[in-house]
Amino acid sequence: MEDLFGLYINFLNWFFNSAWIWLPFVLGGVFFNLWIYYIQRAYWQSFDWVMLEIKPPKEILETPKNMENIFAGVWSAVGSVGTKYKKYVLGMLQDYFSFEIVGLNGEVHFYLRVLKKYRDLVEAQFYSQYPHAEIKETEDYISGIPSDIPNKSWDFWATKVKLEKDSVYPIRTYPQFMDKTKLGDVFLDPLAGFMEIMGKLKFGEQIWIQLIFRPMPESWAKAEAQEHIAKLAGIPAAAKKEGAFAQDWRTWKESIAGVSKELVTNKAAVSATAKPAAEAPASKMMFLTAGEKDIITAIEEKISKRVFETKLQWAYIARREIFSQANVTAVNGLFNQFTTLNLNNFKNDAQSATKADYALTAYRKAYKQRKMIKTLRTRSFWEKGFVLNTEELATVYHLPTEQVRSPITPFIEAKKGSAPVGLPVE
Repeated sequence: MEDLFGLYINFLNWFFNSAWIWLPFVLGGVFFNLWIYYIQRAYWQSFDWVMLEIKPPKEILETPKNMENIFAGVWSAVGSVGTKYKKYVLGMLQDYFSFEIVGLNGEVHFYLRVLKKYRDLVEAQFYSQYPHAEIKETEDYISGIPSDIPNKSWDFWATKVKLEKDSVYPIRTYPQFMDKTKLGDVFLDPLAGFMEIMGKLKFGEQIWIQLIFRPMPESWAKAEAQEHIAKLAGIPAAAKKEGAFAQDWRTWKESIAGVSKELVTNKAAVSATAKPAAEAPASKMMFLTAGEKDIITAIEEKISKRVFETKLQWAYIARREIFSQANVTAVNGLFNQFTTLNLNNFKNDAQSATKADYALTAYRKAYKQRKMIKTLRTRSFWEKGFVLNTEELATVYHLPTEQVRSPITPFIEAKKGSAPVGLPVE
């Protein structure tokens, strides 16, 4: 016991005496993280946002494919942080967008929260695909909700939504919502259920669905997705090139390990270079089942389109006397529409969901509620999101199709028309 205590004392002496070696690195790391935290938030606070409401025409013959084209056009905002100087000195962040579906007192509204510098880009994309829609600037609908929720008058439930599996696996998308009938193919719009619930909200009830996304470079598809495909197909990983520094570091580690083994076992260590090279395993592509091949095909189709880092969050807000947990259950159930069991699906993030069990439940629940209302109000996007491509985004957010005839959505009553040719200007 005394020997162990002596070893412990010797370790502490060595630890503190060598602080001049390791402490600068620790303090440097802490300073770097604090610096990044400060400059990024200072830059984020300089963002100039505008809230737009889009009112669709009564008859929309377009499909979510049009919305997919819009997301592909918005992807052009990628690379807003071009250099290391902009990132680590100016604190610049990749620009992002928030497309939102909101149920307010029984009406359904479609909002676009974008940076002012992208307003013309976003409006041009929407008008090119939905020429008879109307887009107008409006106030933020959240401004009418008190910031001290929960309180005596209002109750609140919210959560972030994440993917069950890795982002390379796609969710169920709009082409899979087509149903063949005797009259032809019919699109079963996944928004129909959401609009039905929002249309039945009472005065004093609201549902917010916020789809926040920022464009990602194509390198993601070439790296992470291809790695998953290789694992599923049993394709041997390509040997990585080793730089001079990496070679020296590996040689140093092998030498230390060899000397240590010789001192302990009194036996000569076998050199790593002397070991016989293992044969690379053959690809198992020929032995894959039909389901495994479908998974690989689905991943390849996902990475064939533009991708976005995404954050999805939603909330149900109501006055306490009419707050209904049934609305929470209904919306949670509707997210199951996007499930493909052998691929991917949405699920609530347990850490952000405004519920608490066991100890101090009231205090912890109130803390989560205030944290989520702030996140929903600011639409902040600091965390690492999951990845969706244009097809997946268009499945979750698009203007209601002709099959969704909801009387509670503000529509444009008349189509826009251009001025007649030859009209005198004076």
